Amino acid sequence: MNTWTRRGLLTAGTATAALALIGAGSPSRGPEPLDIVTGEDGFSTPATAVAGAVTFRVRTTSTRTGIVGIARLRRGIGEASFRRHLRDVFEKESPQGVIEASKALMADAELYGGAMAVPGSQSSFTAWLPSGPYLVLEYKDFEGPIGRGPLPGAEYVSPLLVHAADEAGAGRTCPSATATVTAVDTARGPRFVLDGRIRRDRPLRYVNAMRGQVDELAVYPLTDDSVTEADIQRFFQDTRQTPRPFDLAAQLGTPPLSPGRSAVIGMPLARGRYALTSWVAGMEDAQHLSAHGQVLIITVP
Repeated sequence: MNTWTRRGLLTAGTATAALALIGAGSPSRGPEPLDIVTGEDGFSTPATAVAGAVTFRVRTTSTRTGIVGIARLRRGIGEASFRRHLRDVFEKESPQGVIEASKALMADAELYGGAMAVPGSQSSFTAWLPSGPYLVLEYKDFEGPIGRGPLPGAEYVSPLLVHAADEAGAGRTCPSATATVTAVDTARGPRFVLDGRIRRDRPLRYVNAMRGQVDELAVYPLTDDSVTEADIQRFFQDTRQTPRPFDLAAQLGTPPLSPGRSAVIGMPLARGRYALTSWVAGMEDAQHLSAHGQVLIITVP
C-alpha cells in the first residue's frame, strides 16, 4: 500500500464490551461464520448477525479489493458523512488536513477492525458486536488508485443489522488464539508487543491498547532474510524508496480498530518471516505509526 500516506484513521472513543475479546479463551460452538466476498464484480455481505462474538470469512477476487472492515455510526450520524470523511482521510495531502479529517471520521463512527485478504486464499476475523446497526465496507474503495476508484457514494458499503442474542447464543466466545499482538504507547513511540507464539493453523488476537489512536495490523511476508526492523521503519519514513522491503500486494491482517477494542484474525500464513506494521497516521504529525518504530518481525514455524 505505497500510496497509503493518508491512513490516519484516528480516534476518539472508549473501550466497551469488546474488551471481552481480550480475555476470550476456549472456543465454543456457535453459528457458522458469515461470508464476505469482495471484488470488482460485486460485494457480497451478510444482512444480519447475532450479537456476541461474530466470525466473518473474507475472500477477494481482485487485487483492487480485499480490505474489509466493520464500523458502527454514532447516534445522529448519517452514512454520507462517514463516507465523505473516510475519503478525506486518504485524499488530504497536508498533515493537518489528515489529522482534521481523521478526527471528523472518528466523531462519526467506531471501528471494529476486519480482515485483509489476497486473491486465492481466505482470511477471517471475529469481532464482539453488540446488537444494533453496522456498516460493512471495502476500505480500498476510499483509497484512490490502489482500489477500484468508484465515484463518491458508490463505494462498497453495506448495512449489517446485529440482533440481540438469545439464551443459546449468549455464551459464545471467540476462537482461541495462540498469540496476542498488542499495540501500545511507549516512551520510545508506538510499538507492537507479542505474547505467545504465532502459528500457521491458529488465529491471532490483536488488541489496540493505544490511547486516543486507532491502529491496524498490516502483515507482510519477508522473502529477503536480510531485512531488519530498522529497514522497514526507514521505508515507512519515505515510502517512495525502492526496492521495498516486502511485497505490498501480499498484505494480510486487519484494518483499524478503535482504542480499547480487539479482534481475532485468521490469516493464510506459510512458514517464514513476517513484518507486523501499521500504515495508520499518528495524531501528532500524521506520519505512519511504523515510521515511528511500530514494526515487529516474527517467524512462523
